[in-house]
Amino acid sequence: MITRNVRLIDQSRTVLATAQVADEGDHYGGTINLRLTPANLRALFDEFEEIVNGQMFVFLDDIQEKIGALPIKAVFDDESEVYVKDLQVFPSTGDVSFKLVGVPSHVAR
Repeated sequence: MITRNVRLIDQSRTVLATAQVADEGDHYGGTINLRLTPANLRALFDEFEEIVNGQMFVFLDDIQEKIGALPIKAVFDDESEVYVKDLQVFPSTGDVSFKLVGVPSHVAR
């Protein structure tokens, strides 16, 4: 399986995290480095992981909605980029998965 480097960025093009992911068919999955992640976003990822691991699924829709409302793009190693959806980050294990909103494209700078 071929892995690709990816940067997750916000609207101001600030790097939120870096990851190595592979195309797993219906989503990308791999490992993530949260060293650059702002505290407020890291708190959302921690809360998501706590809900999933604690099997408190009644709270899952709410936290997924909060994370999904953030306009986060994946910028791949070839500099193509696309918005992500269904972003799932597990800080304690460094696991990440997400889906792409469309086809990655190159952005003129």
